[in-house]
Amino acid sequence: MKPREIVKTSNDFVRSRCKIKDVIAGRILMAFASLVDEKNIDNKDDFLEYQISASSVINNINAGGDYYKQVREAAYTLLDQKLEKRIGKHGFKLYTLFSTIEYNDGVITGKFHHELKPFFLGLKEKFTQFNLMQYMQLPSIYSQKLYTFLKSWDDKPDITISVMELHELLDTPESFRNNFKELRRWVLEKAHKDILKHTKLRYEWEPIKNGRAVTSVRFIFSRKISITEIKSKMDNAKRKRTYKDKPLDEQQYELQKWIKKQN
Repeated sequence: MKPREIVKTSNDFVRSRCKIKDVIAGRILMAFASLVDEKNIDNKDDFLEYQISASSVINNINAGGDYYKQVREAAYTLLDQKLEKRIGKHGFKLYTLFSTIEYNDGVITGKFHHELKPFFLGLKEKFTQFNLMQYMQLPSIYSQKLYTFLKSWDDKPDITISVMELHELLDTPESFRNNFKELRRWVLEKAHKDILKHTKLRYEWEPIKNGRAVTSVRFIFSRKISITEIKSKMDNAKRKRTYKDKPLDEQQYELQKWIKKQN
């Protein structure tokens, strides 16, 4: 069966922590998620078994003709890893992703664990929807995770997440946790570039400091202007000023009025 174009899950599904580090495993997970139809499951029945062709998830990766090895490694990853949903400030609940995964003659067959049903049932509100084909183009696991997480918030003007929570969500290595410059360079900037290039999601981001330390990251989705953009516009107004222009204080006043209209 060919994966569907749109993936629809609860927000919790893409906001939960999962230590998948394999791009192909991420693709397989979301390809199967696209096939889940709420009409085919209820609170009593298990998930159906779903099938996808291996070429649908490995097409854009240099497979070297060895589908078996790459799918096998991804399957082990998906069966080993858990989905960790946070409960309150200090609680959590763990979920097994798949009951079984099988590969034979270029076809991957999988069955979600029955405990995952709440993530796919009753999605009338608080759900995330995104284009699977765009997701499939993302070249790194950080881009994949950040894209789906941000899609769960893009109906809001912005979202601020602590650096600690971001590390937990993305399962970053210790070197990134000890040095924000590493997180900025290898995760935030690269993922931003990947997401803008391969998907229709548009956002900006900026670090938020407490003293000298970066403690949070703000992601901006709407026309709400970031602090950096405000400063840039003010600087541009100063540079463009001539003897015919209005006084600078009037320019700043009009710029601030324009900013308020956008928010």
